[in-house]
Amino acid sequence: MQQRYYWQTDKMLLRAFEPEDVERIIKNRNNLDSNLQWLYDEIKLPRTHEDLKADYTDMIKNWEKDDKCLLAIENKEGDFAGEITVWFTKRPEMYFIYGVHIEERYQKQGLAKEALKVLFDYYFNEIGYRKVEALVYGYNRASQIFHERLGFTLEGILRNRIYSRGQYHDTLVYGMLKDEFNSTYDHSAWRKAVK
Repeated sequence: MQQRYYWQTDKMLLRAFEPEDVERIIKNRNNLDSNLQWLYDEIKLPRTHEDLKADYTDMIKNWEKDDKCLLAIENKEGDFAGEITVWFTKRPEMYFIYGVHIEERYQKQGLAKEALKVLFDYYFNEIGYRKVEALVYGYNRASQIFHERLGFTLEGILRNRIYSRGQYHDTLVYGMLKDEFNSTYDHSAWRKAVK
């Protein structure tokens, strides 16, 4: 059986953020016409390049101690396709909250699902977390469908939680337990290949 890197599937590779990835994110953050802006709970004022770079550099450097991460997603051709982050972790309850973004030209190729399967396997079966949560804005129907198909359960609705573009919007809380993940996604075959 061929050896395989743990953070890789047939469709994608997860890797550490590099300086050029940070530059790409900074450009997107300051582009108010970008569809990426609508993924956040508010439109933010532009910030200086140096200020944003310092924030991202500090975040990447210091998050690991709290089991947080920011990883780049590449497609099988090696192109940067998006990012995945675990931005909140809670001990001793052992749950985490994540976010994922796939650039528009790489959407609908299964990259987000593949990346999440690997990331969740790591958090559940390598470092012992028991639950993952996702916060989805009420206007983002595509994300709701994605999470439901992935196996998440809608656990609650935080009504009028955010205010953006002149309106209040709900935040939907989705959750998945370790046992639910492991009963849905069998990684035993490829996990044996990496040993």
